[in-house]
Amino acid sequence: MDSRNPQIRGRILVVDADDWCRDFLSQVFKLLGIQEFRLASSIPEASEIIQREKFDLVITDLNHPEAQQLLENVRQRFPGVRIILMLNRRAQSFSYTYFEQTEVVVKPLSLDEMVRKIREAILQRHRLQVEDQVRRFKQELSRFFS
Repeated sequence: MDSRNPQIRGRILVVDADDWCRDFLSQVFKLLGIQEFRLASSIPEASEIIQREKFDLVITDLNHPEAQQLLENVRQRFPGVRIILMLNRRAQSFSYTYFEQTEVVVKPLSLDEMVRKIREAILQRHRLQVEDQVRRFKQELSRFFS
């Protein structure tokens, strides 16, 4: 990666039963220079992974029967985590307002759209982390000078 396209840092979990989708996303991550990602083919496998590891972004297919439970577990374990939900064109409409900091993409996946959404999600997550650190630093400074 050159200086005009800096490497993106973030830990990503992908949950999808389709081999082609996991393979496609792993290639997108490599294109972006993302080295820390895990791929899970099932909700139970993903649930096991999130008990051991921390993630900045979770990408999952909402068509999994237990996807909503996984998302709730992810939100409890990693407040502020970004989520990208993948839907089939034929999927029924669903209220996404329940999930804060969530993006939706429709399968078949577009390379350009996925690159943009992943980049935006990781950068937004880092921006929120920096803002939180600045807020805590200001609180410490105010205590120090009080």
